[in-house]
Amino acid sequence: MTPVLGFAGYSGSGKTTLLELVIGLLVEQGLRISLIKHAHHQFDIDVPGKDSWRHRKAGAHEVLVASSQRWALMHEHRGEQEPDLDFLLSKIAPCDLVLVEGFKFAAIPKVEVWRSDAETPRLDETVSGLIAHICDISDRDLKRHSIAGVDELPVLDINNAAAVTAFIMDYFKLQPTARCDHNNTITVRYFASLRESVQRDCETMVLKNETTLTDVLATLRQRGAPWDAALSAKAPIKLALNHEIASLSSTVRAGDEVAFFPPVTGG
Repeated sequence: MTPVLGFAGYSGSGKTTLLELVIGLLVEQGLRISLIKHAHHQFDIDVPGKDSWRHRKAGAHEVLVASSQRWALMHEHRGEQEPDLDFLLSKIAPCDLVLVEGFKFAAIPKVEVWRSDAETPRLDETVSGLIAHICDISDRDLKRHSIAGVDELPVLDINNAAAVTAFIMDYFKLQPTARCDHNNTITVRYFASLRESVQRDCETMVLKNETTLTDVLATLRQRGAPWDAALSAKAPIKLALNHEIASLSSTVRAGDEVAFFPPVTGG
């Protein structure tokens, strides 16, 4: 059975931003990730005036739009009861993990997402299935806002998407796969203090196009913490390409190995 994990929290807690980062990190491990999001009842993914929109407005029960890049099926309830999560999960194609945003009362494992500066309440004891708290304050401070019976759950930093991803992979026993096209990937290695900062020593990255080390750095920094700080333009890091010191303008090609390491100090 495909594992399912919910991200629960009130609007403004940072769920969407965190999910965006976590999905990217999971996909980089070769995992196939799907997502279900609960939206307000008036949401619409269609564009008013387009053919598909006009067909729906004319009364079509379902409209399927397809192209060479994607397809989307829009189903109109037209008086039917809103489907539950189990029904929606049955519509998802086989994958390694389904992430769910919303549906906080569904009977699935879930993490609470909460920010102390968002002026939103914590989830209460009516929300079951919590396996961790993801927030911007320490374990000790979080207990001042405690929930009965869940104080012993792990507390993860909302600004450290890498740690959240590692927790998810460990909890569901997910392993990196060879699904990525290794004819279009590079190997990235981290050494010394950088390895401690990003909590890994090696990873495989998909190479979208022929690129430079500047582009590789920018892609890693876009992940947010801890990469943005560890690989900051202000950080004194050195780079190597295929075991030779390289400049930011060096071209990176599929199959290359990129290494980041802090400058050597001492005598």
